Amino acid sequence: MSSLEIPGGVLERGVSAGDDWIRVPREGILAALTHLQERGYRSLCFLTAVDHLATPTVQPPAERFEVVYQLRNLASGHQLRVRVPVPESDARVPSAHRIFKPANWDERETWDLFGIVFDGHPELTRILLPDDWEGHPLRRDFPVGGEPVDFSEDHELWQTAPSEA
Repeated sequence: MSSLEIPGGVLERGVSAGDDWIRVPREGILAALTHLQERGYRSLCFLTAVDHLATPTVQPPAERFEVVYQLRNLASGHQLRVRVPVPESDARVPSAHRIFKPANWDERETWDLFGIVFDGHPELTRILLPDDWEGHPLRRDFPVGGEPVDFSEDHELWQTAPSEA
């Protein structure tokens, strides 16, 4: 893995819990993904984001957000995590849907929950939350709270096993 050269450069590389990962600049993500796809990483397992607002580390990450692409080489079975730092002041990343078709749905989910915009996405609309929802609930500064649930007052009834059980 360490010999794999990526167009646009690699900012950092490492192994976490046995998984290889590389960090590439946001401007080079499409070139990196295309290059990796040409070298056998043809499966996008998932795409998501991480909000490092309150990450308990000695050295906080340079940017608040990070978009993560998990790729699999179908011939070798090797998995590679590609990480892209994203600044809070400009939470945008180029869309990868033209390289990996399933990215379309994962990008919509990531935008819906984290508020990271994927430039060039064909229809960046909510996928999990109602259209009138305000904010992005997986951001660590999203207010934690709750809404009353219609059946919550009779929770003892529906959490208790029937007598004949």
